[in-house]
Amino acid sequence: MGDIPAKNAGLYPARISHKFRTADGIGAKTWEDFQSVIKYLATGFFVFGVKKGAHVSFFTDNRYEWAMTDFALMALSSVSVPRGSDTSPKEQKLIYTHSDSEFLVMENLRYLNDLLAEFTPGEAEAIKKIFIMDRSDDMAPDSVKNKIAYFDDVLSAGKNYLPANPGFYEGLTSGIDPDETMTIIYTSGTSGNPKGVMLSHNNFLHNVRVISPLLQIDSDAAECAVSILPSWHVYERCFEYLSATGAVCTVYSSIKTLQDDLNAFKPTLVASVPRIWEVFYAKMRSKIDAQSKFKRFIFRLFLAVSEIRLNAFNYVRGHVLSFKKRNGLQVIAGRFIRHAALFFLHPLYLVSMEVFKPLRDLMGGNLRASFSAGGSLPVYIDRFFNAVGIKLVNAYGLTETSPGIITRRLDRNTLGAIGIPLEETKVKILKENGWPASPGEKGIIYVKGAQVMKGYYKNPEATAAVLGDDGWLNTGDIAVPSFNGDIIMTGRAKSTIVLLGGENTEPEPIEEKLMESVFIDHAVVFGQDKKGLTALIAVNEKKLKHLAQRMKISWNDLAAKGTGIIKNNKVLEELGKEIKRLINRRTGFKPFENIAKFVATVKKFTIGDELTQSLKVKRQNVEKKYKDQLK
Repeated sequence: MGDIPAKNAGLYPARISHKFRTADGIGAKTWEDFQSVIKYLATGFFVFGVKKGAHVSFFTDNRYEWAMTDFALMALSSVSVPRGSDTSPKEQKLIYTHSDSEFLVMENLRYLNDLLAEFTPGEAEAIKKIFIMDRSDDMAPDSVKNKIAYFDDVLSAGKNYLPANPGFYEGLTSGIDPDETMTIIYTSGTSGNPKGVMLSHNNFLHNVRVISPLLQIDSDAAECAVSILPSWHVYERCFEYLSATGAVCTVYSSIKTLQDDLNAFKPTLVASVPRIWEVFYAKMRSKIDAQSKFKRFIFRLFLAVSEIRLNAFNYVRGHVLSFKKRNGLQVIAGRFIRHAALFFLHPLYLVSMEVFKPLRDLMGGNLRASFSAGGSLPVYIDRFFNAVGIKLVNAYGLTETSPGIITRRLDRNTLGAIGIPLEETKVKILKENGWPASPGEKGIIYVKGAQVMKGYYKNPEATAAVLGDDGWLNTGDIAVPSFNGDIIMTGRAKSTIVLLGGENTEPEPIEEKLMESVFIDHAVVFGQDKKGLTALIAVNEKKLKHLAQRMKISWNDLAAKGTGIIKNNKVLEELGKEIKRLINRRTGFKPFENIAKFVATVKKFTIGDELTQSLKVKRQNVEKKYKDQLK
């Protein structure tokens, strides 16, 4: 893993490797800069006591220093334990202590002070060294002042050490054992306390080896990717490794600057999670809704044309979901009809791509491929982006698998599916009785391959519960195979709801359908051991205000003070109609999947409370927070 920057420094020394925002504007570093700073930082860490096998917690957000710290610790054969600065100090403390970390890397003294407030004097004393990225006027506690070293001091120490020790850094990197633990990544804890996933160099190398060719990166074209997800998250981390493998420039962005960065840097590649794609979808829909009635009609017309053309294109290539076998005559007739549709719709399709250009420009206008993972991608989002000419490829993986398991391909982009297994990866879908699921049947995904984790750190019971002696990992995710080989995700086994009448249902498809509404930002469905399903919905504030104005309802009269729970009967009636419009037999849901009761709140879901850092909902947190209202 660690030799990727060195290879790029040799091949493309002057090419930009990273761009990022600074107080003075935009900063940029070349591959030669990147490799040099990794070399000095790794050596400097060594001078300050970080040795092979040492556990180093580092809590930072997306930034250039994150990447150089990651590769520097790889070179030292140390074990990195990363997390974002926005993680609560309490959770950071848990991760630091549980991982047996001896060293600590923080962005600044303010974050350090917040974290140390959770430590006892004895625990703070046990920290061997604290490395701080940014100098500031903040004061560190007296108890750790002698333990602090700033990054510029560490880099200077590395530069001073190397002249007298030529070949030192090369000796470090040549001694890396690819089977040793490279990192411990703590899961986001959507259903309980986080667990430390131990991943080796070889785990990540599997993903780099088999996924890199699928991205179809032109290394000579100096492509650009925008980084928006937390760099410590296994999905973003692997995407950055894949980008580096293709000598792609990574632009570090944030939620606040994402739109500006897309416009300024015009990336060719973007990877994100479903929630971010939902946000972009909402932006695009708002742009469309602001147009005249005639223009909205034209848009809907060309969108329908593009969707028909997209479905026909996928059909003739065999990239469609099918759960029952078709005879030869049906296949031939189906392909004839789709070929005819492709021929006759082609002129209108070319026009539609011009109509959709302003929407593609919202993503920078230069996007060659985009990727969604880290959660279930709603079908309407999937269909919309691909129809307007933004190739969105869905993928599936886990922290425990570094993360890739299954993905669609740029040239096999079956809508509604998560794709087919990666190379060098075995996947089986087993029903409750242990038999393989046939097309159309549900089962649990099991995976075996070089990307599967070594286990959970200091948690053999949890490891044994999901990872068998034969190397097969129980993902806990429910999926359905299709006849063409593509796999469809339906939910998590742990989140399956069993109603009082014995009916089983997965909440995720219901939640995804509810979130198609412009009024609903988040939806969480409950109902275990109840007569019917209950939904907690977080309402879109902007759309709710428009509704309130139309109904001549004061904003202060909408919700109960403190809880944010909507109490106005007129608004609740409108939301109820919206829910019934979306969840019913005509839209593909069974009668017992109808929402019997719903609770609506004006309070937004936030990271660390209702959401993980990758924007997945923490069901237990939501249920606990709103337990009185959900009764």
